Amino acid sequence: MKITVLVCAGLLLLPTVAYSGDQAWFSLLGFSEDGETVVWETGGIQDGSGFQWLNVEILDVDGSISDGRFQHVWDDCIDESPTTESIFAVEERKKNYLDQWKIQFGAFSQPLVFYPLTDLGASRDTVIFCLEKYVPDFNSGEITLTLLNKPADIEQTYPEWFDAPVTPVLKIQTNGDSQVFFSENTVPEQWTMTMSYSIHAIFRNPVIPENIIVVLNTTEPGFEGPNGRFRVVSGEMIDID
Repeated sequence: MKITVLVCAGLLLLPTVAYSGDQAWFSLLGFSEDGETVVWETGGIQDGSGFQWLNVEILDVDGSISDGRFQHVWDDCIDESPTTESIFAVEERKKNYLDQWKIQFGAFSQPLVFYPLTDLGASRDTVIFCLEKYVPDFNSGEITLTLLNKPADIEQTYPEWFDAPVTPVLKIQTNGDSQVFFSENTVPEQWTMTMSYSIHAIFRNPVIPENIIVVLNTTEPGFEGPNGRFRVVSGEMIDID
């Protein structure tokens, strides 16, 4: 109920004017009982049409593979917000869709790292954090996560007016050991037009301690300019007690 209210409030407060490009919002919803599935939600206003939209992604944490997607566009609301009744009806459909994954909504802890999009001074390609802070001068150990935007090997053509697509490569270092946390040989179709990635947030899986969820802010071409979107990837840390 709490999540539904927050989503309703977020949608009703969205501006009704379409700008040149648009920036989506993001919310992590929860994990399955076995920790093998994570669900996240994003939404916003389509540039050009002005339609408000909602997208829910179901992700298998083993390999960051998409297991399904729930989408809705309020294409009957032009220059106005959806009604409360319409929003609650979509939320009910979404809940029924997610029930099969037995998602524990809101069971996760606060993010280990979180950079608001309004923080223009944050370093979004190298993050140093710890899993737990015990006292001011003592923590569970330093972890470094580094992001590289690697040129993507895309066969399909893309417009010349925007930057060439890239794919993320994430490396993690703990206790002096370093390994690739996430990379991909084949870029999923959904992300073939992504022009850049940056680190937005990091969460720890509440069921699988060695599993970390990384939320990436993305830039992709839109109808009237670049759009800000989100992608979630997962991986395992090394030397975890």
